[in-house]
Amino acid sequence: MADRDLEPLKEQIKYETEVLRLIVLLGVAIGGGSFSVLLGAQTPLRLLLAGVGLLVTVGLALVGWRQHRWIRARITEMKEL
Repeated sequence: MADRDLEPLKEQIKYETEVLRLIVLLGVAIGGGSFSVLLGAQTPLRLLLAGVGLLVTVGLALVGWRQHRWIRARITEMKEL
């Protein structure tokens, strides 16, 4: 009976972990791309694009941190069952 209750929670944790991986990969890709834009000539458009990219990277880092906390809470909940 307990295994039947844990299975949906385990699947949800697996799914959310994959979402966290996607968030981390997107953050690294966007952050790296934004940094590489700064390596060229300093034009207003490049600075704007790099700034927006870095803001998106910070946003993704915050979402990833929140996702990580959510996953840890579900793992703790699973241990209590």
